[in-house]
Amino acid sequence: MGAWVLRALPFFHRAGASGYVVNYDEGVYYAASALLWKGLLPYRDYLFVHPPGALFLGAPAAAVGAFGDPSVGFVLARWLATLMGAASTVLVGRLAMRAWGPVAGVVAALAYAAHPEVVTMERGPFLDPLLNLCGLGLANVWLLPAERVPLPRRAGLAGVLAGVMVSVKVLGGIWGAAALMSLAPGPRWSLARRFVLSASLSALALVGPLALSAPGAFVRDVLWFQSARPEDGIVSRWERLLEMTHERRRYAVLLALLGLGVALTRALRRSTRAEAAPERFVATAYLLTVAAYLAAHSYWSNYNALLAGPEALLAGLGAAALVGFAATRGPQVGAVASGLVVLAPLHSGLEALRGAEIRPPEQVLQARYVREHVPPDAALCGFEPGWGLLAGRLPPVLPGRPLVVDPYALMLQDALASGARFENAAAAFATPDSQRRMLALLERCDFALLGPRGQWQLSADRRRWFEATYTRDVSPASPAVEVWRRNQVPRTILTRADP
Repeated sequence: MGAWVLRALPFFHRAGASGYVVNYDEGVYYAASALLWKGLLPYRDYLFVHPPGALFLGAPAAAVGAFGDPSVGFVLARWLATLMGAASTVLVGRLAMRAWGPVAGVVAALAYAAHPEVVTMERGPFLDPLLNLCGLGLANVWLLPAERVPLPRRAGLAGVLAGVMVSVKVLGGIWGAAALMSLAPGPRWSLARRFVLSASLSALALVGPLALSAPGAFVRDVLWFQSARPEDGIVSRWERLLEMTHERRRYAVLLALLGLGVALTRALRRSTRAEAAPERFVATAYLLTVAAYLAAHSYWSNYNALLAGPEALLAGLGAAALVGFAATRGPQVGAVASGLVVLAPLHSGLEALRGAEIRPPEQVLQARYVREHVPPDAALCGFEPGWGLLAGRLPPVLPGRPLVVDPYALMLQDALASGARFENAAAAFATPDSQRRMLALLERCDFALLGPRGQWQLSADRRRWFEATYTRDVSPASPAVEVWRRNQVPRTILTRADP
């Protein structure tokens, strides 16, 4: 309940869930899922740079936006994400308690519940809530005591969840690798085969139909793009490592690093190797995720949300080991240590509470201004998909023009298609090739939402073209609220219709 309240806290506001700051990625994922309900397929009809699993799994909320008001469906998706976060907290605590005792369970659940990055991501339709929920479910199933669930059935269920994770994001395969690494020495190959077969079948069931509708585009968008994209976000590998162990989670991270040392020791020590399946699983998931982020072409601090599960579990293990050591010095020392390790993760909650205060008023005013000044049948384009969703608009489908769900990836892909390689994303956006398809869309749009992202992604000469082609209409409520109207389109004021 505490985890859910922390995630849903900014939604208890007069503007509701739509008043909380909207992130670019959640707009892309929700819009893509809603368009799928309209018969528009990723890869075939529009660019989508991840496997399509999240589009299916987010279908209930997306259906509301596809057949009703997209802003209502988007808000529903945000509420559903908070429930996923609460469920993941339960799974973290349950696994740690079963593996290492009640101190580990309580500390692990608190560490996950208060993890600032995962709290932020579990407030919207991102990939991370799905990945964490499936990954922690996989871990709970895979590490169940053998007497409770037959081993073949356990391997099959865990494999299905591993396949679902890969169908959402390629990095989801890390949890499947962790499951295989946690097998006891002299692995039971029948279990491994069943696990891999179940994972392959579930991934093919979710990915295959859409990938086969446009196989070349699928390979280009999901595999080639991710391997060839220029660097973006935090580029320095040392700074990435510092961000993964940031001081805003300092005490939980210290416990996690202690837990990592304990896990590696138990996994490598001959006397405890056979019983250390949970330790091998969690340490492998953590280390492979860190390695993947250090090797990735792009990294932002919110990527740490995928680290939250293994980090919280390791913090629980570290807390249990610390309390166990303190208890050997006397019961009073053990009681004090128990209190301290339980309080340690709560420090991260202060940072999460500060994040709950991010409610830009211009965001609500922007949605209202679009509803009042953009006719429902007019084509509204933009560089922030979430802004259109809050105003009740999905990306426009225009004959002979690209359907743009992810302007950032579309423009980077056009730049890379020239064969050139770029030092960073800004250098790619400065090239004429990156502007081609986005410009073709803007030539046919009636209205546009530019924002800081549009200012960044349009090259200098294309910004001049845009400002000559469109007229900026500014809301009297705030100078930061604007809609760009193509010069041939007359200015209109509609009857106000708040959702």
